[in-house]
Amino acid sequence: MAQAFSSPHVDNVPGKRCLHPFRENSGIIRYENKCEFFVRNKSLKIAVELILVEEVDRKYLQGNLKMITDKNFLMPILPAEIPDDIFAMASSLPERGAFLDGRLAPATRAALASLLEVTNTYYSNLIEGQYSSPADLQQALSVPKRERKQLNELAARQIKVQKIMERFVEMLPSGSRWSWMLSPQCISISHKALFRDIPQDLLQIAHSDRRLIPGRIRSESDEQVRVGHHLAPDAAVVEPMLKLMQTWIARIEDPRMRLVATMAYHHRLAWVHPFMDGNGRLVRLVTHLQLRHLGLRSNLWSISRGLARRQQDYYACMANADRPREGDLDGRGQLSLKHYIGFIRFMFEVSLDQVEYMIDALDTRKLRSRIDRCFISNERLLERKVRRTSAAAVHALLTQGTMPRATFKTFLGISERLAIEELKVLQSLGLVLSASPKAREVSIGLPVWFAQEIFPDLHRRFA
Repeated sequence: MAQAFSSPHVDNVPGKRCLHPFRENSGIIRYENKCEFFVRNKSLKIAVELILVEEVDRKYLQGNLKMITDKNFLMPILPAEIPDDIFAMASSLPERGAFLDGRLAPATRAALASLLEVTNTYYSNLIEGQYSSPADLQQALSVPKRERKQLNELAARQIKVQKIMERFVEMLPSGSRWSWMLSPQCISISHKALFRDIPQDLLQIAHSDRRLIPGRIRSESDEQVRVGHHLAPDAAVVEPMLKLMQTWIARIEDPRMRLVATMAYHHRLAWVHPFMDGNGRLVRLVTHLQLRHLGLRSNLWSISRGLARRQQDYYACMANADRPREGDLDGRGQLSLKHYIGFIRFMFEVSLDQVEYMIDALDTRKLRSRIDRCFISNERLLERKVRRTSAAAVHALLTQGTMPRATFKTFLGISERLAIEELKVLQSLGLVLSASPKAREVSIGLPVWFAQEIFPDLHRRFA
């Protein structure tokens, strides 16, 4: 059975037999001798010096594709042997996550988690080719639904859904959470929550007259999907494949193997393509929930930021893992084992990179320097005539999370009357939060505009 095509490249080696299928936007391929392009046992021989991928007879290739109808095509669900370097990362990631968590006061942790909900959505949007200003996303959470822009409506929905699903998972019996997060029910509920109540025109499926039905897992004969050269499995086998993955992965008890399985599941869930549209956002949300359940503190760092930062590598690793087995030494399943392991390794590298980014961003000395610089040069603060010396008080509040109102005013180092006025301005800017105007305690706020000043490249459109 031929499987879906989504390879990121063909080998650029003169005279070499290329066993890789094509992918859109592969660019120019140079050959000096004959090349053979294979689909199963059938080959197309072309003698060229310079060809474009677009010139290849795609109809020939596509005509030899057969839709996958056997759920066991995914077997083995996980690699039988995990390389030592991946196990090392599976040990290191929880440790570094715990270190990050331990550096934060409870109120600071809560403020950072709230900020990173915006960050996750911002980068998940970018991966999907959509841009929404992080400040607009944060604001969209507090304005009436009718006043939101349509794109921000989808983004605001995603932010809220992350919170809702985190709480929902926490309400489940502890012994069943892991299995449930791998279930078709979880996949369906998460997708429905993401796209429910979204304006109808945003549910329009590209290049189709159909609209997306939130939460509806593909199952009917008219719900077949091709993305580029990836021919997703037959709709009739989608749910059986999801259940098969749940059965195999849910029985894992070793914490490190569960973490490995989470990274692997990210690819396999995307490969199955359970919905007509919206699979990318869904897959990243599910991965976030699984990492959080496994104690990775994924609400304190953003895997979507890491994937967007290395988007081309992300796509390439995903596509590589779609490839067929490359010879007898490349596992025993239908899909390539070495590229599957390569994808798992990539996901660990991205995750560790993002944890380390947040650890470095929260370094006390570096943070104090950035806050000082912000209070000197930020136009918003200058316009409101905020004192430069207030930087010390805000840094102290960020470090401690909360403090008595009187203590914060003392940190400002000015008279009582001026301190009251200064505090009002800081509160209006969102840097200081208070349950009421006269509440005895104040806590730190992390509005997007301020976070982008003190956390380098937190929100950036990576090339």
